[in-house]
Amino acid sequence: MLANAIVGLMSNVVWFVVTYQAYHNGNKLWWKPAVLILLTDAAFSLEAFDFPPFLDSFDAHSLWHGATILLIPEWYDFLVKDARWDSHIDQLSKD
Repeated sequence: MLANAIVGLMSNVVWFVVTYQAYHNGNKLWWKPAVLILLTDAAFSLEAFDFPPFLDSFDAHSLWHGATILLIPEWYDFLVKDARWDSHIDQLSKD
């Protein structure tokens, strides 16, 4: 668990660098990865601060996975739009 948390934190640092670069390059969606990182960290707190199941069904681990389901489409939306932005920047540099 500790190793996974460390790798996750390192990943967060990389995503904050991506956020800074997107801001610096004028990408209008620069804020989105930062918000998604914070929401992912909030969801991870369910996993980190484990608690017993309630209603005999929902434990911390199941709620962690449930929370991340909602974040995945937003990550992909950002990645697609960021790739389009990068293509636009590449096209401008060739002209």
